Amino acid sequence: MKIDKNKIEYFLFRSILFVLNKLGLEKTRKFASGVGIFIYYFIPIRRSTAISNLQKAFPQKSKSEIRSIARKNYQSITITFFELMIIPHLSQSVIDSQVECSGLNLIEEKLESGKGIILLTAHFGNWEFIISYLAPKLDGKFNVLVKPQRNPYITKWLEETRHVAHTKIIPTGVSVKSIYQALTKGEVVLIAGDQRGHKDGPRFNFFNQPTAYYTGTAAIVNRTKCELLIGLIQRKKDFTYKLTIRELDLSSLPELEEDRISLLTQNYISLLEEHVKETPEQYFWMHKLWKY
Repeated sequence: MKIDKNKIEYFLFRSILFVLNKLGLEKTRKFASGVGIFIYYFIPIRRSTAISNLQKAFPQKSKSEIRSIARKNYQSITITFFELMIIPHLSQSVIDSQVECSGLNLIEEKLESGKGIILLTAHFGNWEFIISYLAPKLDGKFNVLVKPQRNPYITKWLEETRHVAHTKIIPTGVSVKSIYQALTKGEVVLIAGDQRGHKDGPRFNFFNQPTAYYTGTAAIVNRTKCELLIGLIQRKKDFTYKLTIRELDLSSLPELEEDRISLLTQNYISLLEEHVKETPEQYFWMHKLWKY
């Protein structure tokens, strides 16, 4: 009999979820911190990738400093994913108490004008809290672009839990048309714009390294003339979050379309770099940023 690996993974996922719900949010974070250290030392998946990325980003730091950041990075990512699992089981009042938001008024002001908004974020802090915090406040006008997980059972679980929070899911692959439709209706579309781009695609400066990034979001902004905001969420020492929403200045962009798209993308990447420098352990260093 053929074993369904996806079902086994999903069973383990639900088992961990059961334990985390019993622990509650505060104890889950402490538990996740310990699990992150254990994984770093004993199940070092992608540890060499994280260390290599950090060495390129922070060449002035010593080996011990880099390894310290990498270890904290494993703790941070574990906290992020354990939180992701229990966020759907938290009340909205608890979620709101976990997020200090600066710039929410920007979204409200832009929506009143009737224009659609692209809210660019990144794999930094815990981006899932952005969804759970903002979606209920936007009265059904919140969309999120998501890449389906390898495991279809976990993908279904994520979609179901996000729908509960009044979030509309736009899967990658059929995304462009749905993004245009949402923007035409004057809604918000959340996009994590720090995915690695194609090998032959354009390069941008990220930590003084030529880095491949997709320019599709900037192209949509340029074409639709929608509003563009940046929303980055940073974990504080007490494990609560600070969500900072800022507007990119679109008034002095170059005339040529290609140059406009390039500068928009670089401005986003530069702003992300500023935040990552403050707390580098909170960025997702475990993928091959500089694969080519």
